[in-house]
Amino acid sequence: MLDIKNLTHGFEDRVLYSNVNIKINKDNKIGLVGANGAGKTTLINIITGKLIPDEGEAVWEKGCSWGYLDQYINIDDSLTIKQYLESAFANLKQKEAEFEKVNEKLALASGEELENLISKSASLFEYLDSHNYYAIDSMIDRVASGLGVSALGLNRQISSLSGGQKAKVILCKLLLAEPDVLILDEPTNHLDTAHIEWLKNYLTDFRGSFLIVSHDTVFLDAVCNTIWNVENKSIVRYNGNYSAFLKQFAEKEMVLDRTIKKQEQKIEKLQDFIERNKVRTATAKQAQSRMKQLEKIDVIERGETPIEPKYKFLYSQLSAQVVIRAEKLSIGYNFPLVKGINFEVRNGEKWRITGFNGVGKTTLLKTLLGEIAPLSGKVTRHHLLNIGYFAQDIAWDMPQNTPLEEMRSEFPKLEDKQLRASLAKAGVSSKHQMQPLCRLSGGEQSKVKLAKFMLQQFNMIVLDEPTNHLDPLSKKSLAKAINNYPGALIFVSHEEDFASEIECKELNLAKLK
Repeated sequence: MLDIKNLTHGFEDRVLYSNVNIKINKDNKIGLVGANGAGKTTLINIITGKLIPDEGEAVWEKGCSWGYLDQYINIDDSLTIKQYLESAFANLKQKEAEFEKVNEKLALASGEELENLISKSASLFEYLDSHNYYAIDSMIDRVASGLGVSALGLNRQISSLSGGQKAKVILCKLLLAEPDVLILDEPTNHLDTAHIEWLKNYLTDFRGSFLIVSHDTVFLDAVCNTIWNVENKSIVRYNGNYSAFLKQFAEKEMVLDRTIKKQEQKIEKLQDFIERNKVRTATAKQAQSRMKQLEKIDVIERGETPIEPKYKFLYSQLSAQVVIRAEKLSIGYNFPLVKGINFEVRNGEKWRITGFNGVGKTTLLKTLLGEIAPLSGKVTRHHLLNIGYFAQDIAWDMPQNTPLEEMRSEFPKLEDKQLRASLAKAGVSSKHQMQPLCRLSGGEQSKVKLAKFMLQQFNMIVLDEPTNHLDPLSKKSLAKAINNYPGALIFVSHEEDFASEIECKELNLAKLK
């Protein structure tokens, strides 16, 4: 269905791919994995024609349809959600209009023209019926309900939606279009647990193929039968789900370790022989022979080892038992999303806010922060409370700035050495530190945000979906940093495997509705 041939591509002096050959075949359900910045999004851009590779090509099979979940696509804000979702069936709508015109002509036709029109009408009806045209409304209701889009209100204008809500609507339209191949970049980022479960079931039953970029390993385990791993300037295919890939990769690394060790011993032995015998007349020829053997050895090199972040949040001491309290709190904008919230956060406690998408998790966070006024009830914050807020959206005032330039503008009193060290601790490589923010992957941009966050002192932290775009290694380090933070902390996360690593209390807003 897709044939990637002799693909070579890179940026400046950094090679991402070198002579890659790999295919998407029928019924392949592929998870594309790799460290942040390894080149996953670049590959997607090449596959979808957004980027021309330095060498090689990505060729789609003739007649194969594909659809791409682009969360940054510009959509017509004047449309309602329903109108936008109906545009997934634009081709069918066109066929239906043609069908209506043919039927109008039938009333005035006769003879051979009538026979031709009857035949054409029957053919168009069969096409519409076989493509479930007359079930469009029920299809929209099923998918929109499953992804939580119906809860937003199908007659709601797209211009009123948040970035996360728009991403869900875009995903909904893509699934309704049912292409032969789905290309999904982080599809679970804006979904809650129930909607992720629905998407799992949908993709399990999906009759076509798909390629998914995701760092949600539990999700990949459930839906994939193949893993593509970006490693050592190549893409390596592994059969099975994510757990099977981890096992195969570990075994492969063990074999590689043994092979490298064996080769190193051989090289050391040859070098030792050469050094001891090259000046002796009797053994000079043997030494020369060993030298030739040494020159012919193709030294095995390891790929780049991903940088393991060392996240640590700075704490500003606060002498208080209760840092924030909500009493009979009602949250929302024009109408209440949740009423009667009563809870308090004590110093040092960790809280996870849960509930389905749209229930008001982010609204609650912003109300606790004071960014949104309560509809009723009150929020009491300790008078010395200094809260650090990590929002889920990635937005830069100067996207052309490099991470280092962004850090300089935020912390002008710090030396470059300190800023580089902070970026490195967040997992941003020295090469990525000098590239424009807009050219970095979502994961790399999230790490830059975390680097800035780690340079500030707070006595309470609020994190809204902090794992979006982060690779497993980074998520593990982030969970450790949250557990080690001495102050109070509230977080929202849809990733159960991440949340399970954190010792915390839970406030489920869905149970309060």
